[in-house]
Amino acid sequence: MKNKILLKGLDLSYSKEAKDFKKRMLGRAGPIHLKNINIHLYEGEVLGLLSDTETLYYIKEVLSGTLTPTAGKVKTHGGILSLDVMDHVNNPFSLDSFIEELLEEYKSGKELGKTIELLHNKPVIRNNLSKKLKELSRKQLAHILLEISGLIDVEIIIYNNFHEHLEDVDKFRSIVNMHEQNGRGVLLLETSLEPIEKMANYFTWVSYGQIRFEGSVEKGVEIYNKYLRDKSMVKNIEQESLFDLEWKRHIYEDASYSENFKRLGKQQVSVLDNINIRKIIITLVLLFIMVLSALVIFMNISFIGESPTFTEEQQNLNEDVTSERLSYAFVDRDGLEMDGTMLPQYTLLDVTAADEENYTVKYRDSEKTVTRDEVLYFNPASLYTEEDFMTLLEYTSPVIQNNYLFYSNYLNGEREFLEQNITFDVLDENHGSVAGIPITYHFSGDTVFSMEFEGAENNTITEDLNLSGEVTIFRVDEGFMIYDSVQNNWNYLRR
Repeated sequence: MKNKILLKGLDLSYSKEAKDFKKRMLGRAGPIHLKNINIHLYEGEVLGLLSDTETLYYIKEVLSGTLTPTAGKVKTHGGILSLDVMDHVNNPFSLDSFIEELLEEYKSGKELGKTIELLHNKPVIRNNLSKKLKELSRKQLAHILLEISGLIDVEIIIYNNFHEHLEDVDKFRSIVNMHEQNGRGVLLLETSLEPIEKMANYFTWVSYGQIRFEGSVEKGVEIYNKYLRDKSMVKNIEQESLFDLEWKRHIYEDASYSENFKRLGKQQVSVLDNINIRKIIITLVLLFIMVLSALVIFMNISFIGESPTFTEEQQNLNEDVTSERLSYAFVDRDGLEMDGTMLPQYTLLDVTAADEENYTVKYRDSEKTVTRDEVLYFNPASLYTEEDFMTLLEYTSPVIQNNYLFYSNYLNGEREFLEQNITFDVLDENHGSVAGIPITYHFSGDTVFSMEFEGAENNTITEDLNLSGEVTIFRVDEGFMIYDSVQNNWNYLRR
């Protein structure tokens, strides 16, 4: 390994803009995904970086230049080839055109033609040239991208979570070794320690968006395995919430946060943010109270008329409360027949009236009175149990845990766009079941309203969170999670 640095990430931090208006006005950051990450990839080095799927995604996007960090900077010496199977699972273009378009960024002329010819001789490519990428399995995509990476002469190669999609790990290792011998820098972004232990010659562990270890692979493996042993000693949910508490706090509360994120605040604030916001708010509130008081005095002096009776006031009040409380309902697991159609679970219904025993629900132009236990009533304004989304994610199937960022990205979007990018086994007016993946999208008109998916096998959420009912609604950071313990499935609404 030489001393030339091919890729350098300095104090990289990334956070989304705060959704809350008050936090934005005060220049505060939203959810923080990366904090003060430093990465140095040397010539001829294989750097293994271990973290969770979401963190790896942001690291890959920031280092490859497709996502601008909130703070810090990336320096490169040479070209970057960033490969991620999940970037192509819904690619609608044929494999043939994809290969040609990708290679044109790195080769030209006779060299381009020769490389395409070599790739066409590979069985996994030759047999699938006319197929669309979205029709290929993830294993096939991983092998195809691996073959392509072996024929592109570029200084920096990033493989994101390739190991989980490959059965032929020896092929992966041989290509990585080839890059290493040719003096290229290889960055292995992995959720598993196994490929890092086998292929990397340097190790970085990122936990809760922060670097937790950086050093030799041997030492890193020792420290990480000890961490897993300690974590396995956790006996209950109270201990689990306290486990790693200091690291969880560091991402928001340590002394360096204020200092390092001053730049973040300066980038997000406007001219108004540089003024004392508290004084502005207090002044506006006082001004509003003065105007309101003057208006009340003016109305009392200038207007005399009949005041509504107490009964009328109470009736109007009740009408207001009722209209605010009633929102909508979901069809429950037994289905519901309306307008001659058997509606599937989680079909959205409008609630137009309610009493102590019944709801009047509307579907299309038809109304029906149902008992309260025939549908699942849902009101976003209700005080549902608040829970961290990442905590609930642990009780979902591995498919969702590994890919929820991708699939949930379609929520609240247009149905037409979803249908253009996802292949469905079943598709009708109310819902669509993704082909080969246990995910069902539910529609409200032309909008993708919610996403249904399976819970973890042998789910322990009922015992861990002391759930009492068959269906529990959780309020999470960006919406709601509905868990049906009978069917062990989830419905996720992002709001």
